[in-house]
Amino acid sequence: MDVSCDCCSSIFRSLLLFWEPARHQPGEVVRRLPIMSTPPIHETDVLIVGAGTAGCVLARRLVETTSARVLLIEAGPRYPAWALAAPLAGLRLRPHWSWQHQTLPQAALNHRSIPIPMGRVVGGTSSVNAMVAAPGPPSDFDDWARLGCPGWSARDLATELGEATLRDGGLQHAAGLPIGTPTFESPFSTAFVAACVQSGLHHEQPLTGTQAQSCGVFPLFQQKGQRCSTAGRLVGLERHPRFRLLTGHTVRRVLFAGQQATGVELQCGTRRKTVRATAGVVLSAGALQTPTLLQLSGVGPALLLRGAQIDVQLDLPEVGEGLQDHVGAPVVIRSAVPSPGRPSRWVTAALQWLWNRSGVMTSNCCEAGCFLGPAAGLPEGEIFTHFQTRRAAQSVEMMCTLLRPASRGTVRIDPAHTAGPAWIDPGYLSEQADRDALRELLVQARQIAAQPALREFGLQAELLPGDQPLDEYLRAYATTCHHPVGTCRMGTDPGAVVGPDLRVHGLSRLWIADNSIAPVIPRGHTATTALVIALRGSRLIAAQLDGEAGGSPPPRPALPRSPGGAGDPPPTDAGAAGLRG
Repeated sequence: MDVSCDCCSSIFRSLLLFWEPARHQPGEVVRRLPIMSTPPIHETDVLIVGAGTAGCVLARRLVETTSARVLLIEAGPRYPAWALAAPLAGLRLRPHWSWQHQTLPQAALNHRSIPIPMGRVVGGTSSVNAMVAAPGPPSDFDDWARLGCPGWSARDLATELGEATLRDGGLQHAAGLPIGTPTFESPFSTAFVAACVQSGLHHEQPLTGTQAQSCGVFPLFQQKGQRCSTAGRLVGLERHPRFRLLTGHTVRRVLFAGQQATGVELQCGTRRKTVRATAGVVLSAGALQTPTLLQLSGVGPALLLRGAQIDVQLDLPEVGEGLQDHVGAPVVIRSAVPSPGRPSRWVTAALQWLWNRSGVMTSNCCEAGCFLGPAAGLPEGEIFTHFQTRRAAQSVEMMCTLLRPASRGTVRIDPAHTAGPAWIDPGYLSEQADRDALRELLVQARQIAAQPALREFGLQAELLPGDQPLDEYLRAYATTCHHPVGTCRMGTDPGAVVGPDLRVHGLSRLWIADNSIAPVIPRGHTATTALVIALRGSRLIAAQLDGEAGGSPPPRPALPRSPGGAGDPPPTDAGAAGLRG
């Protein structure tokens, strides 16, 4: 099946290359972000590392609300709308635009190394993920406040949560990204929701995860059948005199003068150069890259840095500690109903999407789910559907996911090879409580599968776990759900990496604004968390910039309104038409 899917991905990509240029009428201007590598950039005011889910939103907000020159640096290329805008096809093509992270062998998972791909493209993981806009309960942020993050409770974040989440069940802009309900729903997803209701769960439509014991179809960062990436937040900035985007450049380290961040060292191919940041540096590279970059810059556990022969700028022992991720395992069942996304239909489906942006190509494959919680004596978990799986032909999958795992891990540079991949050790299922909870979620998934709605749909024999003992099965099949957080924990205690103002403790003019700051993992999908952090971070950093300037900023050039801006009409090509690479 893998070979067939790869072949169909190639066919779809060829169709896109053939069809897309013809879609534009003579004289129509297809806006693009300019190539920012020339003229050379030597200095800026605010330098943001990582044009990802948070970084793109943060960059636009800082240009809008301050007088600072903003430089946004991304290791990957510009957003390739021709490849990623079609949701289902984009999921197949995403390895081309991802960091191919691998964990260290996991002791509790039969010493398997688990892939954790993350976006390496403008828009970051929002350009390659499943687009689910189900952030979980707002009370998660109350947990942050209780853990020493004043100003980060749900009440404190009411404005940011209002901008970043779906309200009233209708289409809205989340930090400039349209959120909507899917236009395609597979028969399996429909039957799954009905089976959840039959098992006693509440039907919430759309399903945002705000309450446990609920089920439904997920809202998506999608509009008119196309992915909406935060890359769309950069449309409209291309001619602004205070904004620059630099792609294809990897930041190797942050530079300091004393305890103050002054810029970064970049690498493009074999060439290295430095860029000065007069107001400061913001790290927005994600929970796996941000701690690595800090350690390479001499900020982290002193013992680790000395072992790597890196000069210690600041001994911060918790940099790279506290890694949390949602971990899950599937229940796979043979289906009498062929998948709507089976390889034999890809050409027809691709043509349908190219013609009117409809059909199975608009799907994210994991369309429906349910959230469970302790109120019903169940672990805090999520079960979501896959109407097609590579694990077996003509089968469906229910992915059982722990939302509040007790296991913790680390991200550390390799002391013997600092230029190579970091050592990522999530410690999946290292705590017995996690193994017990995930085993219980597998049992719950089986109970849902036994309901009349799914039997009538056509579920047949269970393929996985089947007759295997569940503990043995988890060791062989448990895997990541791609939501790493927590490696640069926010707090006011001496061990925290950043304070509630997002400034790195012990340093000046250095901030972190991504999911690495989360003191505890959210009970939902983490794209919305990154948006909330970016929105809150833009306000906090802007206030600090204005405070250092000694008062109100001088008048600044008017900012072109983004087609994807909050309250504006959405762009015709899902917020990214101007970002075709």
